[in-house]
Amino acid sequence: MFDAEDGPLAGLRCLELCWVWSGPMVCQILADLGAEVIKVETPKRFDLYRTRGLETQRGLMDERTRIESSIYFHSLNRNKIGLSLDLKQEEGLSIAKSLIGDSDLVIENFTVGTMERLGLSRDVLAEANSRIVQLSMSGPGRGSAVEELRSYGLVLSALGGAEILIEEEGQFLGSPTFSLSDPNAAVFGAMAAIAGALSARENGRGMAIDLSQIEAAATLGTAPVPSSSTRDAMVETADGAIVATSVPNDSPAEALDFAEMTRDQLVRNCEIVGGQTAVFRELDQSEDATEFADCSAWLPSHHSYTGDEMLVAAPWRESGARAAVRKPAPLLGEGDRYVLGDLLSFSEAEIVRLTESGIVGVPDLAQPAPPKRKKANV
Repeated sequence: MFDAEDGPLAGLRCLELCWVWSGPMVCQILADLGAEVIKVETPKRFDLYRTRGLETQRGLMDERTRIESSIYFHSLNRNKIGLSLDLKQEEGLSIAKSLIGDSDLVIENFTVGTMERLGLSRDVLAEANSRIVQLSMSGPGRGSAVEELRSYGLVLSALGGAEILIEEEGQFLGSPTFSLSDPNAAVFGAMAAIAGALSARENGRGMAIDLSQIEAAATLGTAPVPSSSTRDAMVETADGAIVATSVPNDSPAEALDFAEMTRDQLVRNCEIVGGQTAVFRELDQSEDATEFADCSAWLPSHHSYTGDEMLVAAPWRESGARAAVRKPAPLLGEGDRYVLGDLLSFSEAEIVRLTESGIVGVPDLAQPAPPKRKKANV
């Protein structure tokens, strides 16, 4: 359905049972590398990131348009095939098992116990496919004393000790406005998934890989840090520039009196004493900055609901080229016929019956506007 013959992971099939950020990002990495990723969403409970940034628009815009318009979802789910499948119905579960039987990877980021409640325990997966590699990415990890804890990015990075790094002179500055733990866990997850799939292809034996996102976050704060031989600072120059400076500890004091220097003077003085500088740029200035002329971090894409847009690129190049957007993020249920008909050989009549019974397909998304909150009496 979607050509990825040139990708290094071409021929690898992954069943994604993930939502929000960490799990979908693992699968985004695999898809960018050429794997065929089938993203499974329940018709009535789709990935929450479909409405990321549009949460307040419920009832104010067409609901189908709302769930197809988040650029966050578009970026994390590009190059994937979408399957809308109700795993709580017996036939839906049977379809999932058939897909597992012809896949290399199953990746999920549910709370511990969810796969068992769905009827997809490790034993069930292994019975469907003895070569299947399962990557589980719950927050605490299986076997943790708090394994049933629901995963929220800022909670996980705090429990992992990563947020203690956000300090100045021993004073905690506050949590970031974005999650540190999700993309960090995704990188570990991608490495584990690829290694597991390569091993299974080599020896024919599947495996269950359990990743703790809390433990992954802990690595952010436990890397050894050598004693500093430089003095580092952010300096506002006399002409209003912000410059990051790093100079040797033994630099003469007079060379470090930056307060009255212009940007060019500061840069020159740092170079004289063997230091380094980097001029701070606002985000809206970076697009035309000469430093970034050769390293655009954006990928052009076109989505049927939102039109032309720019997505965050993968941070690597294959033979000098960025991993391309082969297809935009899937519409809800977009790949149902491909998966059921082309991959599993269901007849058109069977697909229609499954759709009419709500096992696959898109539900009625008409949603009333949420009731207005009453003003509190003060």
